[in-house]
Amino acid sequence: MFSLKVLPLRMLRAGSGSSLRTITLGAAKATKKNELEIEESDDTELPVTLVDDDRESAEDREARVEALRNKSRLLPQHRNMLHELLPYEQSQSWIHETVKYKRMMLGRYGVAGSRVDPRLCFPTAKEAHEKAEYDRVAFPFTLRQMMDANETAKKARKAEIEAREADIARKLEKLDQWTADLNARIEKKEREARVAKERKDRLVEEVRRHFGFKVDPRDERFQEMLAQKEREDRKKVKDAKRKEKEDKMMEKLQKKTEELEAAEVDVASGKKQ
Repeated sequence: MFSLKVLPLRMLRAGSGSSLRTITLGAAKATKKNELEIEESDDTELPVTLVDDDRESAEDREARVEALRNKSRLLPQHRNMLHELLPYEQSQSWIHETVKYKRMMLGRYGVAGSRVDPRLCFPTAKEAHEKAEYDRVAFPFTLRQMMDANETAKKARKAEIEAREADIARKLEKLDQWTADLNARIEKKEREARVAKERKDRLVEEVRRHFGFKVDPRDERFQEMLAQKEREDRKKVKDAKRKEKEDKMMEKLQKKTEELEAAEVDVASGKKQ
């Protein structure tokens, strides 16, 4: 049953009887020593293969077998979590004694699995009072008041949208007129720019004819004569505008005079009748 330590033997020459007896005696002593060591180690811890099942209880044997089955090398708490069991049998930190942690364990593993009193999930009188005070400050309005305020805000947004759409519709109606006015202003500016350019070209040509020969436009004499021509031209334009204005005023006065004369004639004819 037990392995014995066998000493190595050497080959001896024939006729050496005394040496052979010495080797045999040494082997016998070694065997006897091994037997004594085995007898002395009966009360000490034996290897797993040498444990006597009769002397081991069923619970101890089950625990030993379960330990031998665990080949995952996971920590006990991690292995428990893998099998959906409570990680720790006893608290390992102050966090495990907090209400939040116990509520979390109760929600995850149930009443039997977490070994937590379900009454812990209900708020205390102090917590209920603090929650009510928080709700009173954070949500001061009732549900009906909030619904009414939401309905009022919806109506205000709807009215704003309708007003915006009506304003856009009115502006779209005027879009054609605005487009025509814009095109007219653009055309007027282009016409004025074209007239100004033609006037400038005309003045330059008049200056060149004044000198009778080709002159560099950058020449000082040319610039002086051009400025003089521009002043004369502006004066002519101004006079023309003044004359046009006077003609309009005279036309209005004449029209007003005719109206007054017609009124006087009507009054005189009325008196005669």
